[in-house]
Amino acid sequence: MMTKLARFRFKSITHRLIFGCVVAAIAIYGTSYFHGRYLVHKSVGIWMSDLAKSRIDTAAREIEATLQVMEWKVLLSIQDMQKSAATANDIEIQQFLPLVNSLFAQQPQVQAIALIDTNSISATAWYADRQTKATTLSPAKTQVWLNRCQIQSHTPAKSAFWTPAYTSNHSHIAYCVPLEASNPASKGWLVMEVNLDWVSAVMVKKLAQFREVNYLKLGDPFVLSSSNQQWIVKPPNPQQIQSWLSSTSDISGNRQKHQGILMTTDITSTNWIIGIAFPGTKLEQFYQQYIWLMIASMSKDMVLMCVVIALISQLTTRPLRQLNASTQEMAKGNLDTILPPVTSDDEVGRLTQSFRQMRDSLQLYIVNLQETTAAKQKLESELSIAAQIQRTMVPRTTVDSSPNSPYQISALLKPARIVGGDLYDFFMLGSDRLCIIIGDVADKGFPAALMMARTVTLIRTLTQPDYSPQKILETVNQELCAENEECLFVTVFCGVIELKQGKFTYASGGHDAPLLVQNHLVQYLELETGPPLGLYDDAEFTQSESVLAPNDLILLYTDGITEAMNSQGEIFSDTRLIEMMTSYPPNNPARAIRTIVHFCQQFVGDAPQSDDMTLLAVQYLPLSPFSQVANVMEWNLTINSELTELEAVRQKLGEILQAANLTVEVIEDAQLIVEEVLVNIIEYGYENHSDGFIDLRIEMDKQHLTMTFKDSGKPFNPLTEITPADTSMDDEERSLGGFGFFLVQKLAQQVNYAYLNGQNVLTVQQVITTAN
Repeated sequence: MMTKLARFRFKSITHRLIFGCVVAAIAIYGTSYFHGRYLVHKSVGIWMSDLAKSRIDTAAREIEATLQVMEWKVLLSIQDMQKSAATANDIEIQQFLPLVNSLFAQQPQVQAIALIDTNSISATAWYADRQTKATTLSPAKTQVWLNRCQIQSHTPAKSAFWTPAYTSNHSHIAYCVPLEASNPASKGWLVMEVNLDWVSAVMVKKLAQFREVNYLKLGDPFVLSSSNQQWIVKPPNPQQIQSWLSSTSDISGNRQKHQGILMTTDITSTNWIIGIAFPGTKLEQFYQQYIWLMIASMSKDMVLMCVVIALISQLTTRPLRQLNASTQEMAKGNLDTILPPVTSDDEVGRLTQSFRQMRDSLQLYIVNLQETTAAKQKLESELSIAAQIQRTMVPRTTVDSSPNSPYQISALLKPARIVGGDLYDFFMLGSDRLCIIIGDVADKGFPAALMMARTVTLIRTLTQPDYSPQKILETVNQELCAENEECLFVTVFCGVIELKQGKFTYASGGHDAPLLVQNHLVQYLELETGPPLGLYDDAEFTQSESVLAPNDLILLYTDGITEAMNSQGEIFSDTRLIEMMTSYPPNNPARAIRTIVHFCQQFVGDAPQSDDMTLLAVQYLPLSPFSQVANVMEWNLTINSELTELEAVRQKLGEILQAANLTVEVIEDAQLIVEEVLVNIIEYGYENHSDGFIDLRIEMDKQHLTMTFKDSGKPFNPLTEITPADTSMDDEERSLGGFGFFLVQKLAQQVNYAYLNGQNVLTVQQVITTAN
């Protein structure tokens, strides 16, 4: 539906208004068409019938008047001749000729005049027409003229009458006047022949004209002599008219519903029928034409209305168009654009005034925003620098310690804000004592970061090689208490491991006891904690001792781990931490931190981080990192799934293999194998995500170097899912991943893959040689 409506979007209000007018007109005309048709049939039909009746009555009166004038002229002209003549033959030719000339001059319809004497044995006649002067007729022609008058046998001898119409070359009618002299036995006739062509002209003039108002032609006019069915004015469809006349009892004004309309009147003196016919087809055309004329007339009004609407709309929307152009400039960032002046108090004027206020407000807002943004950017830059400085104040551990070191250590510091108040540190006291520290400032943000920086700096600068944890805490506490008007304090745990004997001495200033993982058993170290640092300058701290066995792991943490809160308000808690460590005992510090972070994030879910999170894991390894199994050495490595870690792994692997006295060629091959396999795991298994981990285990005997890669990415078998490299193709066309794994298979003696316990396990075995 929305797609259909989108097609009728208009770019102008004027177009929308005109379109609305046109649609409204179409709807109105469509609704009114049938109703108008009904009204036309009713009103126009009656009007047309009345008009036709009036016209044929007028035409009949004019024709009858013309005939009467000719009758009066004849009768008046022969009155005097009848008084002086005994018979028709007694009328001298000198008396006949003036009559003929007078009628021919005054009545152009008169074509001929005949004077017939019926007293003699054979009738004789004088005859004159417009081409022939008065002359006598032969007996045969005299009888023709006489027959025209004697066919009206029922007419009295003393009464003049008109004969039925007859046709020679044209339609004619004769007027017969009986002549009587002084002798009653003497009889004669004066016959006047009239051409009827003028009747058609009268009918055309009165009936067959176009109406000035509607330009509609009336129906088909006709004149019929009913005595002999002779057409004087013949219609286009004479048979239909005769059929209508013969089937109608009331000829005058009869109306045929289906075939059409017939309107007639009579001329009694000549027994003529004058009428006009409207056939059904023409009648329907008449109605339809009249309807279209009405619609055309209404359409002119609609067009005029649309023009007026368009003009008014143009005048009304002109300020809107100017305002639109100005707002487009404003949208481009040009807030100095000139808005059209406010010239009215209507909606357009108020809208223009509102845009003017909005522009001024935007200019002021942008100025303030620029100042605020500049200050914020400066502050963010300073905070970013502070965060970088803070990160440089604690050691960064991404891989395990050196393979020759008697310990392994891994740490994590994740502030809740840009800078945080947690801290950790580890450093050597002398040559065989490792000091480990973790702390938590009782605040967040920038004040806590400053307190954290001060604490780390004091620990590093004040600690002497022979100091015990108790002495370190007391010394730093006295310095933190000096000029601490804000009463900021920090909880600190400090421990020292004697790497040769495994003796672990520790003390706490308000910090929780760390966890000890020993032979898959997780427990808290016995600890008597003292007050936090920075509150009491005379505070005393109790020192405790414990002996570490090989492979023991110590986990130090802050309350950001145990008090991590999910969206339901539940905290991770110490209980969950111990249960998790017991269920998934770590075999190295990196795995311990990775496991804790994984389960803690899984518990928190989408809830925001509420506090700084810090972890420090230390594993005591008094022996070599290589096992004491005969002729076999082991080494484990855990890295993040980031390509930036590859160089560090490469260097660490080189150190391991150099310590094993392997040849340069073997070391380089092993480094290439590790690099290609790790790239495949990161790109295909983890799809370049940086939140994964990869475990690398190295086993070596006298003949073989075995490297085992484990990751928790999606199942991916490089032996089957990587397309083998086509060495015949150019470097640009060949798959890079396929070629890298092709080199791995060429350099290795054996490559195996398995998917076990939700992990990809890839084992690569390489033949080695030692340097002499």
